[in-house]
Amino acid sequence: MINWLRLLVYRLTLAVLRLLPQGRGRRYRLAILKLDRLGDAVLALGAVRLLVREFGASETLLIVSTVAEPLFRREFPEVKLLVMPPFCERFWPDFVRTMARHAPELRTIKADHLVCLRHQASDYLHAIAALVQARQVHATHWTKSWERVCLSYPQGRRLPYPEQTAEGCLELEAHRRVVESVLGHPVAVHDILPVLKASKFEASTTLLVCPMTGSAIRQYPPVSLVNAVALFLSTAPGMRVTFCIPPGMDRAPWKDAVKEAGITPQAAWVQPENLEELLQVISAARLVLAPDSAPAHLASAMNKPGVFLLGGGHYGMFAPWRRSSLQVWLNHPMNCYQCQWNCMHPEPYCMTLISPAAVAEALRSAYAAGEEAV
Repeated sequence: MINWLRLLVYRLTLAVLRLLPQGRGRRYRLAILKLDRLGDAVLALGAVRLLVREFGASETLLIVSTVAEPLFRREFPEVKLLVMPPFCERFWPDFVRTMARHAPELRTIKADHLVCLRHQASDYLHAIAALVQARQVHATHWTKSWERVCLSYPQGRRLPYPEQTAEGCLELEAHRRVVESVLGHPVAVHDILPVLKASKFEASTTLLVCPMTGSAIRQYPPVSLVNAVALFLSTAPGMRVTFCIPPGMDRAPWKDAVKEAGITPQAAWVQPENLEELLQVISAARLVLAPDSAPAHLASAMNKPGVFLLGGGHYGMFAPWRRSSLQVWLNHPMNCYQCQWNCMHPEPYCMTLISPAAVAEALRSAYAAGEEAV
């Protein structure tokens, strides 16, 4: 009954939105729908680049999130963007207000192909696709239940979301499948690997530590993190460490751990205000240490030497992946992997049981590999 009621409400909402005044629009050969967080947007760069190259920048529209807008403007300056909120978790008032605000513009969009590169099902995405006038919709068929959905994409090509891949990252394989379907010819995995435009900064003798993620459960404990850093610094004379904390976030847990470990004289702190500043900090580092987060994906896309800590909540979906042997992913396998971060333990052992000694050793290996590459 609840699903039928939800479906009725969503369909009535779409019917009303189609009655709103519609301005003059234009036809694009390609529209790409990628409303997501920054790290997930990084994973789509290779796929977007291939599609834009094929269809032409002037014939492509990117529908992207407010969070990822700076990234796409930087990487695709000639492509027109439509910027929307990344998610609408509540029907009222979030969904209704957001769709009412953007429906007039969405209804003016005509596209030969609408490609959805966010694979997790969402009525928000389904509603956006329903308002765009697309001849062909390309998406994957994702069967898991992160969000209860009632709508679906308009008729189009639906490809099965991969269940496993030899490359270790299901999202990249899903992107490859969709792009291959759109282009009509084989696409190799290395062709859709994320690549960032180079920043003009020479690497320093700094270990950059980006300790935070979108949710605390996916973070490595501050004391363990700093102990790993201290172990590494003890074997890397002349190396300094910079902790990168998002603006407005409390650095106290890591600052206290730094003081306790006795490495305060070697430590600096930065809080980048925007994407460009974050990219400059990453580009200037010799080595990067981070949990699975936007900085980890940005550093990998820049082919930076780095060590990245990966929990088991949705292991294999968004990571591990790497541009080269310079990137190392560490994890602690457990039989409760794929819990979607609904942890059954007192703490996320898949993260907390990664030993500082193992992290320090991985840092030494990545650092040595980076030195050889230079």
